[in-house]
Amino acid sequence: MRIIFIRHAEPDYSIDGLTSKGKKEAVLLSHRTKNWDVDAFFCSPLGRAKETAAPTLRLHHAKATVYDWLQEFNYTAKDPITGEERNPWDYMPDFYTTAPLMLSPKKWYQSSIYRENPEIEKKWVEVTLGLDYILSKYGYKRHDGYYIFHEPNGTELNAEISDIQLHGDKAYESRDEDDSKTIVIFAHLGVIDVMLAHLLNVSPVTLWHGTFLPPSSVTIVNAEKRLHNQAHFRIQTLGDTSHLLMENEIVSSYGAFGSVFSF
Repeated sequence: MRIIFIRHAEPDYSIDGLTSKGKKEAVLLSHRTKNWDVDAFFCSPLGRAKETAAPTLRLHHAKATVYDWLQEFNYTAKDPITGEERNPWDYMPDFYTTAPLMLSPKKWYQSSIYRENPEIEKKWVEVTLGLDYILSKYGYKRHDGYYIFHEPNGTELNAEISDIQLHGDKAYESRDEDDSKTIVIFAHLGVIDVMLAHLLNVSPVTLWHGTFLPPSSVTIVNAEKRLHNQAHFRIQTLGDTSHLLMENEIVSSYGAFGSVFSF
């Protein structure tokens, strides 16, 4: 299966909505999505995500399931340099790159700076359990750092069984019969990085500080089942804005600390 994460379009945070540019981005995004075969849509409860999703949902004659845990990951901690309260992804490189726990996939929230706010660990657990709940409905059950796959009713696909290639005691898949299943999640930069970190087994700190997902961008993650009934997710597209560039619409820099390439 594939998961398509969409960051909300250019925001007007003062009203939790979109700017006029953001509204145009949402429409251009819907043109891109109109031919997608989507099994289910999910959305953050915040206005800027709902407003981004609206044109796509209208074209698909669909509704999105709204989960509170898809709201932005705005659980602050004190900046060790300035003393200001900051979102958990807004630190300087000479700090987070030299704090080993912050870069630990399994212990990042135990670093001293994040322990100051118990909500950070609590919300990490809430988001990861929420995502795993959705995936379980498609037959993917979390097992350590990967997923065990069965049909949602517990059976295996005959087509997959026939595709097995045995090499010693390992059963390798020659193809993935599950690729037609697609879900779309409309959310926010910070919380999308949290979900990606969970799927990829990396610290979200690495993604918060090392990736930029522009407003209205599309990130595609695909489940690869190379070993029979074992799956791991892999990024195919990260922060893509081709739907804007094809219409000569400038890519918004909201969330970036430098210039954004728009050609």
